[in-house]
Amino acid sequence: MEEIKELKSLALEAIEKQSSLLKNEKYIFLKIKKSWKQIVNGPIGEKTYPKGLFNRNLIVVISDNVIYHTTIMCKEVIKEKINTFLNGEFVENIEFMKINYKVKRDLLDELIENEENRGTIRIGEIPRGNVRKKEVNIEAENKITGRIEDIILSPEEIKEIHENIDKIDEKYGDIARNLEKIAIKLKKKEKYLKSIGYIECENCKILFLQESNEKMCFECRMNEKNQKFQKMTDLIRNKPYISEKQAVRMTNTDKSTYYKARDILAQQTYNDMLYYCLEKNREISLNEDYEFEIRSESREDVEKFIKNYVDYKVGSDNEEVFKIERKWALRRLKKDMKFRLENSRRY
Repeated sequence: MEEIKELKSLALEAIEKQSSLLKNEKYIFLKIKKSWKQIVNGPIGEKTYPKGLFNRNLIVVISDNVIYHTTIMCKEVIKEKINTFLNGEFVENIEFMKINYKVKRDLLDELIENEENRGTIRIGEIPRGNVRKKEVNIEAENKITGRIEDIILSPEEIKEIHENIDKIDEKYGDIARNLEKIAIKLKKKEKYLKSIGYIECENCKILFLQESNEKMCFECRMNEKNQKFQKMTDLIRNKPYISEKQAVRMTNTDKSTYYKARDILAQQTYNDMLYYCLEKNREISLNEDYEFEIRSESREDVEKFIKNYVDYKVGSDNEEVFKIERKWALRRLKKDMKFRLENSRRY
């Protein structure tokens, strides 16, 4: 009997250890990170990656502006996929972080290509890209540096640099001289880049090479686009029946932004409704004695979800349109719930 008790206590201890291991967020995060593309497949899985997990809050980094709003829209779906994969409620919230990468090629490659196009050097004379031989890289850098050094600054430009340097206290004379050299080099580099086609971004003032006739760099253009989209989204959320012309005029955007904002708001609402219904189903399964009360309470909430979904999708208060869209939404909801419940049973 004592041996049986010892075996039982050892088994319980092993179970407790396994349970604590599963509850360890570091272990859970490593598991999510390792299987991220398997959990979140498709473009979202390719363009995002988990950064950290703390107090059940998962940080996910998005490196692509194109799928940013789509990823935000699928927040609850992604969370459900993660918890289904882990077979437990280990993630309560997902926080998305967007990283704006400037689309820039290597500066040296750009300079060499521009010189090739202008005919000042022969194509292939200075190799571009990842070159293994350090000697070739040094030769290429020296040629470009030499061209920058040949730039002559005007007396006004030199005077402006000296005026700024003179503001530094005399006791920091060595630092001031070094800063003067750096300022002159930067000014020469700026003049050289402008001479070969670079222009100044009218917003952030950095130099960039135009793709067509744009006046702002890629990052500033994307920020402006996101701000306009957010403005349109907020407007439609507050005034769901607003017309296309009114919305475009009020936000200074275009009709594609108007319809994109409607689609994303509608999809977000639908995802929230789907998640809400799945949660209520779980609640009913755990509290069968209160099934009637839970269903009665949730029915009103689902109707609110459906109304918001239709308002965002079509932007009309027509009763006939609402009936048609409501019927379609319920049919889709039933189908999606069935699919998700069947998948959850497999795990």
